[in-house]
Amino acid sequence: MIVHRVRHLVLLAAIAAAAAPADARQTGPRTLENLLVPPANGGRDEQRTPFDDPPPGAAKPTAAAEPPKPVKRLPVPEQAAVNEAIELINQAYDEQIKAAASDAETAIRTFRDTADKTTDPARKFALLLLAERLALDAKAMAAALDVVARRAAIFGVDPLAARHALLMKIARDDDFRPDAALFEAIITTANLAVAADQFDLADAAADLALGTAKAMEKDEKARAVESRRKKEPPPKPVAGGLIAEANLLQKMVRERRRLAFDYTAARDTLKDAPDDAAAAEVVGRYLCCVKGDWKSGLVALAKGGHEGLRGLAGRELALAKEPDAKPVDRLKLANDWWKLSEDGDGLLPAETEAVRLHAGVMYGAMAAKLTDPVYAALARKRAKEMGVAERAPEEGPVTGDEAARPVAGAAESPLGTAPPTLDSLFPGGG
Repeated sequence: MIVHRVRHLVLLAAIAAAAAPADARQTGPRTLENLLVPPANGGRDEQRTPFDDPPPGAAKPTAAAEPPKPVKRLPVPEQAAVNEAIELINQAYDEQIKAAASDAETAIRTFRDTADKTTDPARKFALLLLAERLALDAKAMAAALDVVARRAAIFGVDPLAARHALLMKIARDDDFRPDAALFEAIITTANLAVAADQFDLADAAADLALGTAKAMEKDEKARAVESRRKKEPPPKPVAGGLIAEANLLQKMVRERRRLAFDYTAARDTLKDAPDDAAAAEVVGRYLCCVKGDWKSGLVALAKGGHEGLRGLAGRELALAKEPDAKPVDRLKLANDWWKLSEDGDGLLPAETEAVRLHAGVMYGAMAAKLTDPVYAALARKRAKEMGVAERAPEEGPVTGDEAARPVAGAAESPLGTAPPTLDSLFPGGG
């Protein structure tokens, strides 16, 4: 069961990151909070298609609207200033630090809240360091991860690197017994790193996950021996499944690195040869099926070499320009995407799942607009099958200009400076 769940974990993490609603995406430097905030329903009911109406309550974008300003984080203070702040804090809060041995939660909360109130950067940084140390001493991993996330949100610290460093520290602590919670935290880090295209970090996290699972296996064997000696039931072994999961994750990280490399090469090819169908197909498959960016990826698929993907992408882009398109026309398109996922037609298993999810999102968006009860039942059934929530009908059709507008947050390419909208690669192709 665990191994089956992980088979598409990296893919779904990337889809969730690309499909997250605008208020859950980072508008500036990446923070761990942004990366860890899961979209509602796993992001499935928030994936947007080119012809979707705006989500309920969303303000319609205007051409004059300014992009959100990046969140400005503080520079990491000099070590000398941090050391001085730590010494001062130790003097001011010596009683709280001593009391942490019996009530770590209160001490951690005290330092965390004080860090929020102080305006001195060095003291703020030092307070969070001390809160992290107290959490580690108390073996409170969740609290330590929260403090690391706070520090990365405030200061110029790579949130994933900081999270990984903390988990490495925990895993290598001789007094800390490796468990499933630690393993899952490491797996989460690896998948977040993959979704952010930080493949070196993802590799390191996958290796740490495997090492943790093997340490758990060693611990399980030792406890089994002790249980037999005491004539007690041995603990239920779980490490074997976790080792298999970590091995599979390592392979998936390598595969995602390869796909990202192929995407970058294909994107560069399109700069010089925008009519290269093979390169367009690689770009389109990557953006749609790996990153979940159908808004940009459809443009590439419509110029790619795969006949099925090219035809459906072209139809979807054309339908997006028809504000008066009937819901039944959109249903037929969703049906054809669904059929493609069933037929396979040269798609990889993960691509098949991504295509079916895309169809599921379309079904969820149109179900309430269908007047034929059979069509509506089919749309609701398939949307539910993909875990997509049905949307309430919106007043008025979406305009062609709004439908062609890129998804919020999709302009930042994780693999280079060029945005993956493909407008520059495909003149007039939008």
